[in-house]
Amino acid sequence: MSEGSGQVFLWVVFSLLLVLLLVRLSRRPPRYSLRARDVLKGHSWCSTHSSIKPSFCSICETLINASDGSFCNSCGVSADSPQCITASDLTLPCKVITTRSMKHKHHWIRGNLPLNAQCEVCKEECGTDPQLNDWWCCWCRWCAHDTCVQNVNEICDFGKLRQCIVPPNCIRLKYSRMKQHLYIKEVLKPNISGWSPVIVMGNTKSGSSEADAVLSSFCSVLNPAQVIDLNRCPPEEALEWCHLLPPDVTCRVVVAGGDGTVCWVLTSILKMKFEKDPLVAVLPLGTGNDLSRVLGFGEGQSWDADVVEYLQQLATARPALLDRWRVHFTPARSLNIATREVYMYNYLSVGVDALVTLNFHRARQSPFYICSNRFINKMIYFTFGTKDVLERECKDLDQRLELFMDGCHVPLPNIESLVVLNIACWGAGVRPWTLGAGGSEAPKQSFSDGLMEVFCLASSLHIAQLQVGLGEPIRLGQCSSLKLCLKREAPMQVDGEPWEQSAGTITLTYNKQASVMMRETS
Repeated sequence: MSEGSGQVFLWVVFSLLLVLLLVRLSRRPPRYSLRARDVLKGHSWCSTHSSIKPSFCSICETLINASDGSFCNSCGVSADSPQCITASDLTLPCKVITTRSMKHKHHWIRGNLPLNAQCEVCKEECGTDPQLNDWWCCWCRWCAHDTCVQNVNEICDFGKLRQCIVPPNCIRLKYSRMKQHLYIKEVLKPNISGWSPVIVMGNTKSGSSEADAVLSSFCSVLNPAQVIDLNRCPPEEALEWCHLLPPDVTCRVVVAGGDGTVCWVLTSILKMKFEKDPLVAVLPLGTGNDLSRVLGFGEGQSWDADVVEYLQQLATARPALLDRWRVHFTPARSLNIATREVYMYNYLSVGVDALVTLNFHRARQSPFYICSNRFINKMIYFTFGTKDVLERECKDLDQRLELFMDGCHVPLPNIESLVVLNIACWGAGVRPWTLGAGGSEAPKQSFSDGLMEVFCLASSLHIAQLQVGLGEPIRLGQCSSLKLCLKREAPMQVDGEPWEQSAGTITLTYNKQASVMMRETS
């Protein structure tokens, strides 16, 4: 073999090896770095304006004016002025994220005890005097009188929530000099029976804006590293917990937010390609909360949700599988318009109900929108729905659509909306598939049967009738695949995220199942 042909052969081999390496790397699940707060730099301060009980400054011991004070959402230390905040940062240690100690000791905080606190030593009520007195542990939440605290065993067992908490002596951190930030390097398994840690995520900038207070409450009962604000980092980074935990540990993820935030996290889990998916539970903070209703977590929580009770109830929830549907958009004119893919977990609709959601979404994005109350949001929804009764912008939607279910063309009546369901709830708690006289004869509905339910709505007034239970939808049947041919632009939504959809083809196909938690309701 000549020298020239030998060089060509080596280049071919090198190119093939490079291609194989790139293919292998592309198939590997993405990895992210999980940031951790440096507690040595001070406390994590929040305003006391939403506090429901009086509190006293941990430095000067004076009663705090609720509108002026601050408290640490991790350890509960309080301060009534900038000077006291500085003094607290310097003299009062915050709840640690990591430690090298083999045995974990109580972290005692003086004063501002939880309501109805009881001393663990004498079993008498404590923390009732209008002053800064008595003690409580910010990990196990044990309480003790000033005269009893010395008689408490110094070792902390993390209390009733020990199965949810990642102990500080199980976390190893690393420092990045380039990024000048702490990151979680490793998580060890503690000697706690039935340990299944809970990772809490919420977006403080979405929905009714109650997630900020709820995340603060979770910080006070868990390791602060377990609580992540999705406004500061993407779900993929927060989900790195699932890579860090030992493989034989079941990770539970609590999403504090609305349906949109929950579906965002579920799709991120799909993209992370875990060998064992975490179980996702919901603490509902949105407007509709339809997925939360179906999974048994209720119609909505407020900023003062009892997170201790929620975590205790989470222990009784069971794993369930939720169908996931790939929604693929192909434009009618492919020139300079890319195809698009999203995933559906709750429902998809084209027409008047999507228009109402779109109008509300635009109003919420307006700089003049200052209300973030769930009740106000529902009133705005009602206003836009009433407006469309008169305007009928989606009239004759059937002239713009062609529907194919499992490959068969389905003729449409005169309608203003087409809805595809994966779960039983739609439109903030309505269960349309079983409404009316035809509901008892309709095929059984399940969110894990690989089937979608398809129905139509005649008008905005028809939606209002369903909301009060005085009507029933126009049922078209169930299917395992669906295609919509949209001839002209129309409003559309998937899981509460609305937009104006241009002409093209929309296909829905089954795409595995998401792992969720379901709580049985009495």
